[in-house]
Amino acid sequence: MPALSSLAGLFLGAALAFLAVVDGLAPALNRYQRHIADTADGDLRAQFVDLPPRKLLLLALGLGASLGTAVALFLPWPIAVVAALGGLALPRVVVVIIRRRRQRAIIRQLPDALQALAGSLRAGTNIGRAMELVSRRYAPPLGEEFSLMLSRQRLGEDLESVLEGFVDRVPTEETALFRNAVLISHRVGGDLADTLETLASTLRERAQVEERIDALTAMGRMQGRVMCLLPVGIGAMLYLQQPEMMQRLFTDPIGWVVLAVISIMMGLAVISIRRLVAIDV
Repeated sequence: MPALSSLAGLFLGAALAFLAVVDGLAPALNRYQRHIADTADGDLRAQFVDLPPRKLLLLALGLGASLGTAVALFLPWPIAVVAALGGLALPRVVVVIIRRRRQRAIIRQLPDALQALAGSLRAGTNIGRAMELVSRRYAPPLGEEFSLMLSRQRLGEDLESVLEGFVDRVPTEETALFRNAVLISHRVGGDLADTLETLASTLRERAQVEERIDALTAMGRMQGRVMCLLPVGIGAMLYLQQPEMMQRLFTDPIGWVVLAVISIMMGLAVISIRRLVAIDV
């Protein structure tokens, strides 16, 4: 009977602990699901990527489970949990990468598009007709953005809200300068063609300077990546060679302190390197 009572108490305690964990995870899962839905409906749709929220959620859960299982086969469970959480965050990282690449592509296309707009205005067309010409002539992503602006303008939106939407989707200094140039010319008058030609020349020179800076700082950025990955690689190799010794990092409180100190130092190193190689033009 005492053994049966102990077993019943153990079972009851385990059940209560399971329910507490489930109750704690449910709000987190709901917040994550809302975050995935906002990412699919907001960020991805703004980049002209049509992916249903349900598919994005299944993809994120599949990545998290796959990474966690794969890492658990070779490394301790805390690292597997971190890998699983990283897999859940991976779709958001991919969205950020897609947004940055799209913005860079638009910035590269923008000077030539501004030159085309100025030429169309000099030929006697209005700004709407000039934007239609750019939307047809230029490939995505800039052609898509101008097509969207033209469609919104034809649906009755004023020029200011259309340009504000463009800047909201592509929040860069180049697009803000384009918006300001068009709106100022539209409100107070002036030769918009000359303004757009000057802006196109300025953006082209700025792009050349930024490309030169990127080439000069490429070595520093690569060294920073190697320095961040080197401790992780060395730690993984040591764990595969001497798992009993490295296991203390995850089971001993002193090992937890060492891991925390290493993480903080690596984070400070990454921030320092990024600030050193980030040169604003």
